[in-house]
Amino acid sequence: MRLVLEVHDVDPTNPATIVAASTVLYDDVIASAPAFCTYSLANSPGLQCSIAFTQMVQAQDTEVRSALPGQSYRTRLVGPLSSGGECNIYSGPSLDFFSQYVPALNELIEVRYRGGGRAMARVTNPVSIAAGQREIDDGVRAAVRHLKLPPARTSADCENAALALVTDGATPGCIGKYQTWSDFLPGGAQDIFPGDGLSVNVASCNAIFQAIVKEVAIAVEDLSGDHCVYDIQFEHVVSEALAFEFDTQTIATFETNARLMTAFLDLPLIPSSQVGTTTLPPLTAAVVTQVSSTTASLDAGMSPVAGGGIEVRWSDFGWGPSNDQNLAGRFTTQTFTLPRLAKAEDYYLRQYDGSTPPKYSRFSAALHIDYPY
Repeated sequence: MRLVLEVHDVDPTNPATIVAASTVLYDDVIASAPAFCTYSLANSPGLQCSIAFTQMVQAQDTEVRSALPGQSYRTRLVGPLSSGGECNIYSGPSLDFFSQYVPALNELIEVRYRGGGRAMARVTNPVSIAAGQREIDDGVRAAVRHLKLPPARTSADCENAALALVTDGATPGCIGKYQTWSDFLPGGAQDIFPGDGLSVNVASCNAIFQAIVKEVAIAVEDLSGDHCVYDIQFEHVVSEALAFEFDTQTIATFETNARLMTAFLDLPLIPSSQVGTTTLPPLTAAVVTQVSSTTASLDAGMSPVAGGGIEVRWSDFGWGPSNDQNLAGRFTTQTFTLPRLAKAEDYYLRQYDGSTPPKYSRFSAALHIDYPY
């Protein structure tokens, strides 16, 4: 993760400071960044000040860096001029530098961004399918669901949600109510609240499962002795009330759904036992290291896995060893050189391993070159 720490000093009595350049205090890559961090407005052992206001904004999901010939790259701050930005991203899309920060002649500009799209996954439960096979019935029961709550932000989230549906969903849910005096709460608990876990074991009803407490009603029957009657309503962890919430489909969304269905059918089927193990990390650190009039040198950003390599294509489709139509090359080294056929050239990279069939990165890394001959 690249971390850029900047300070924009504004003097309310001097309007020129509003559009003045920010001071960059730190600009470097953190190799082992945590998955989450804590935002602290002020964290100091000795700080004497007054804070008039604070605001949090979502920064541009774009990294812009530039380098003069023979010099190292430096980060260009992206954002409005009033926030100390040097350039901004506009619809089109286009990268525009403000007049006081226009790059010099022959200054190299490097832009990184992340694309977005619908998160999807296809997961099967081979055990459940085999159990449902009867004569001409293949045992397959399929459904397409669009998660509404909790939202699936990534394809990995979709895989985990689909895994829960095809495994836990094969088990019928149960609901029930348990009434007891406060002196005999389950497990000798002092009290019980909605959301607590509850182990249900009623052998006579063949009900042995983990449940979640949904509602607790307390009736004070003995005030002097502090004895109460608890009515505990619980539900199986796979019951409908505790399951995912799905979006309802309408005719207005039919055309969109048709396009999504086409993309969905192109997804590989993942057995429930292999969820989370079918893809490799994307090559997010891939860069263009050198450009000539006829070639481009690339660095994948990481060494290929043992028995695998880096696959490069001219367009983002057809990944796999069986398709050579748009193949630019397969390489077993981290750095390699490819032909450059036009002023503007695109290269798409994924890594693969030595398994059969090989596993590939879930997403492609796209490198775009727009450089004079």
